[in-house]
Amino acid sequence: MSQELENYSSITPIDDELQGRFKILRIVAFMRWITLLAGPAAILIDDYIQPWLLRGGYPSILTMEDLSRFLFLEVLGISTYIDEEQFLAIYHHVNIVSCFLFVVFVGWVLFAKKKAVIAARDLTLMEQKMRGNI
Repeated sequence: MSQELENYSSITPIDDELQGRFKILRIVAFMRWITLLAGPAAILIDDYIQPWLLRGGYPSILTMEDLSRFLFLEVLGISTYIDEEQFLAIYHHVNIVSCFLFVVFVGWVLFAKKKAVIAARDLTLMEQKMRGNI
């Protein structure tokens, strides 16, 4: 064995690619869930579920708009920079942009998952070849 120990690495380029692909998949999947909550889920709760509950005679519950207003304006202290009307205008724009990004991230997750599966398949094929040579 003429190879030096400090130059030896058991991680192959294919293994590195697999780890990178799964890292991208995890990040994009997390962003998909964030945009789901900020976009379609918030619109569904605020515009459809809340009025339906009020028509049914149930008490008013906390909406995503109220929760966002409390978190951003009072907890994070952004109220010193913008007032409540500006926040509501920004909030509705964020909902629309989040809906669009949710659709983009769903497609991206499908693409990233396909690439990660291909990288995993390549790694297993390489490992099978290595075991066959032993």
